[in-house]
Amino acid sequence: MTDALLEAGSAVIADVFDSMGRLPSVLVETITPIKPDGGFVGPAFTISGMSVTSSESGDRAKLAAIDAMPPGVVPVWAGGDIRGVCCFGDLLAEAMYARGCAGVVVDGGIRDVEYLREMDLLIRARYRTPAQAIGRWKVTAHQVPVQVRGALQDWVTVNPGDIVVADEDGVVIVPVADLSAVEEQIRAWSTTEAESRSAIRNGMPLLAALDRFGHL
Repeated sequence: MTDALLEAGSAVIADVFDSMGRLPSVLVETITPIKPDGGFVGPAFTISGMSVTSSESGDRAKLAAIDAMPPGVVPVWAGGDIRGVCCFGDLLAEAMYARGCAGVVVDGGIRDVEYLREMDLLIRARYRTPAQAIGRWKVTAHQVPVQVRGALQDWVTVNPGDIVVADEDGVVIVPVADLSAVEEQIRAWSTTEAESRSAIRNGMPLLAALDRFGHL
């Protein structure tokens, strides 16, 4: 099912939610790839955090969250009020890659970007920064509902296990409770898309295509 979501693409998924009378859970457009990639899909493994001012030497909760990640998940880092500092860099990215993460989405910052671009781990992040998080930001919980910045709404709620679909158009979240309904709609939608694309390519006027297919 998840492979079918990635093949359909985030745009079709967003359109499907519109057709269901639901606002698509599209993440903010500033969450972008650190290098060109073919996209990724997988269940969300959520991490939440908050800004702090402390003299702590490390963030044990962050390390514990990464150690708990099973293969195939997409870590979703919800930075909250984070600004100017990173959620992780090269060493923690290596740990996520070793655990078989399908990709990473960061509503916050990353660093060691040159190194990260050489890795096979696919990462989407809101910004880059050289500043570390120790003493400035810490993880507060993992595998809990989190809030990440949205494109169509200020905040999108991501629950553990919700499906994250990332491609060239952006990142969209499919709530796990909606998976079956979305998959059914995608099958019908993809057939209509293919037929309308072929008809337009062969010269059908756009208004005629709209009347026939109902959506362009």
